[in-house]
Amino acid sequence: MRILGIVGSPRKNGNTEILVKEALSSAHNYGADTEVINVSERNITSCDGCESCNLTGKCHIDDGMQDIYRKLLQSDGIIFGSPVYYWSVTAQIKALIDRTFAFKRKKQLRNKVAGAIVVLRGSGASFALSTLNNYFNLQGMIPARSIGSRTEEELAIERGYGVIAFADKRGEVKENKEAIMAAQALGKAIVETLQTVKY
Repeated sequence: MRILGIVGSPRKNGNTEILVKEALSSAHNYGADTEVINVSERNITSCDGCESCNLTGKCHIDDGMQDIYRKLLQSDGIIFGSPVYYWSVTAQIKALIDRTFAFKRKKQLRNKVAGAIVVLRGSGASFALSTLNNYFNLQGMIPARSIGSRTEEELAIERGYGVIAFADKRGEVKENKEAIMAAQALGKAIVETLQTVKY
């Protein structure tokens, strides 16, 4: 099974990236092949609303998103990570989400297992998580669910809330044991969900 981690933070090696990598490391420990993409390192143009993808099934914009399309389709599970900006996800994650409109007509992301990680300094976590979870729902993706033992971190994942972590300075989240454990629980939950629904 393949699990893709998408880091939507413009800050390289920041708290969001740390947690996404923790989740992927956990998933790898449970048997998954993993890969991480830093969206800020890719040239992704905003959707231009042409709707040509409704006819062709493909986006006509030739940019860094083309490689991401391929990786999304090859993946069984996908983790979306974003810091909270103005009570929502970053522009980087939103651009990627909007560009996957090309997949919606043919439901190409349907039944892929999804998980969300949001990192914030103050408030707005529920709105950012809502953006991601609504996206999963619209694409027909399956939210990760914890199976078996029930730690507090796994219960949060099981309820579909995703991972919420409070951190500000770069790398600060490493000292947040609960956030690290929650990210690891998410990686495990994605593998468990995949084993239940696909294998």
